[in-house]
Amino acid sequence: MRRIHLDHLQPGMIIARTVVGVDGLALLTKNTRLTEMYIARLKKLGLGSIYIKDAMGDVEVPEIISEQVRRSLTNTLNNSIKELSSGKTIDMRPLKKSVNLLLDNIISQHDALIQLEEIRTYDDYVFLHSINVAVFAIMTGQTLGYTESQLSELGLGALLHDIGMISIDPAVLYKAGPLTPQENDQIRAHAQIGFNMLRTYRDVSTKSMHIAFQHHERMDGQGYPRGLQGGQILDYARIVSIVDTFDALISDRPHRTGRTTTDALTVIRKLAGTCFDPEIIEAFAANVALYPMNSLVRLNTGHTAVVAAVNRYRLNSPVIRVIFDSRNNSVPNYEIDLSVAKDVTIVKRLTYEEIELLYKVTPLFDSYSIQNPLFAGEDAYITSSH
Repeated sequence: MRRIHLDHLQPGMIIARTVVGVDGLALLTKNTRLTEMYIARLKKLGLGSIYIKDAMGDVEVPEIISEQVRRSLTNTLNNSIKELSSGKTIDMRPLKKSVNLLLDNIISQHDALIQLEEIRTYDDYVFLHSINVAVFAIMTGQTLGYTESQLSELGLGALLHDIGMISIDPAVLYKAGPLTPQENDQIRAHAQIGFNMLRTYRDVSTKSMHIAFQHHERMDGQGYPRGLQGGQILDYARIVSIVDTFDALISDRPHRTGRTTTDALTVIRKLAGTCFDPEIIEAFAANVALYPMNSLVRLNTGHTAVVAAVNRYRLNSPVIRVIFDSRNNSVPNYEIDLSVAKDVTIVKRLTYEEIELLYKVTPLFDSYSIQNPLFAGEDAYITSSH
């Protein structure tokens, strides 16, 4: 499967991954065969890109958490935000229970890796972003050797790190163009606002509430709201600052398409020491598939290959399936395990732009997803709740 911008969708393509909305319901179900009507509906919903099935990358990518746990957490968080928005006090008990379910799920999936760029509508960004940040933060804390109690505390704080955003004018929060200095100040205020909200809850620990306060602080002191630096920043907040930025980079926004996980991790690593804690970056990176399953890569031989399998203990050396020679001519497919191959290496992961160009010169890709009976999509649905 491959991620594709909505502007490049064609009728007949098959959806490879269900898109879930803020209410936990499917906006678009897996195996839907696209029509002009569906494509128009997707654009109206405010999606930037989706995953479609194709001939080259058809490996099923495992999810980090189960659909049941994600739906439970989504519903609980959604209800809590509605309560807070209407002036009520949040009952933290269901949130804590959901975080513990999330923690148990992640611990049970000890070999899971971050491989997929999350697909969400623009309006659902802040909400679903918080769930991803909680997942990524717990995975990072686990790598750092945190106890289950610490992971639960970290997970709750990560889930609520952007709670102050509910006080921001939606016109500013979802503005497509550049922000004015005044609008930027409004956005930056969410850290203080969120901290002030959470400090009123006795059942939220000091460390959890300080994640909201400190997740935009930077190692060199150039962050906000207090300009803390280095060891002055809580370790939980240093984790969330990294995963918060990573998830923002891989997410579609109104003004840009999200980056690949590979590019996003490169950006994070370049900011080691200035913005982010280098040790925590590497703990987080241990959970990111540098070359995710189904991604296309260029080899030192000039050939193009699709990643067929990954190993969390050899992230630079996945199993690949070679599909094109150096002139983009199809070759009989064969697999190489790069962890044992001595003379074959990955030079780069192809960008979305390079993949689109490749599809134009190799029509086999698109004709497969549109016409091949193996991908005879189901008549799924798009909910009308948005």
